[in-house]
Amino acid sequence: MIKKTLVLSTVLSMTLLNATTNKEIKMEAKAAIMKMGKSLQSQMKKNMKKGGPSQAAKFCSKKAEGIEKEINNKYKKGISVKRVSLKYRNPNNAPLADEKIILQQIQNDFNNGKKVPKMIVKQISKNEYKVYKPIFLDKKVCLKCHGDINHRDKKAYKIIKSTYPHDKAIDYKAGEFRGAFVVKMVK
Repeated sequence: MIKKTLVLSTVLSMTLLNATTNKEIKMEAKAAIMKMGKSLQSQMKKNMKKGGPSQAAKFCSKKAEGIEKEINNKYKKGISVKRVSLKYRNPNNAPLADEKIILQQIQNDFNNGKKVPKMIVKQISKNEYKVYKPIFLDKKVCLKCHGDINHRDKKAYKIIKSTYPHDKAIDYKAGEFRGAFVVKMVK
């Protein structure tokens, strides 16, 4: 009886520890994602206002990756954020093998009408985690560069194709799963 109680107590405390750790990891990842997302989104809005989809496409093609690197340099040691997609535009946004599995699962869940979690935490090793935050095309303006041929801005897409001749990030409809922010954390 004492042995069963001890085992149950140990399992229960491990579960509480994992839930607490998981919550802390999600909070830290959310802060990092918000910093990256807000920076990129504000620059996209600024460029859209300045010159429409063509200006936004120029910004995205030439500056977005540099902004990501700059922001990653400001995070505390052991944290990095990137964007990945199964249908990537920039080859640097291609998912790693483990990331591809998660993206495929999210895509399958989305396609089958299942609820997609807001964040997914995967433990990679004892002190290393990857947190996934799915990205959906929830703004119609996104279709100017990511939509089908009837919705894409021709001038903007010409700029995109000149930079990314093997672009896969097209033919989306509003609300579809686009990819994910991935936060890598070493604790």
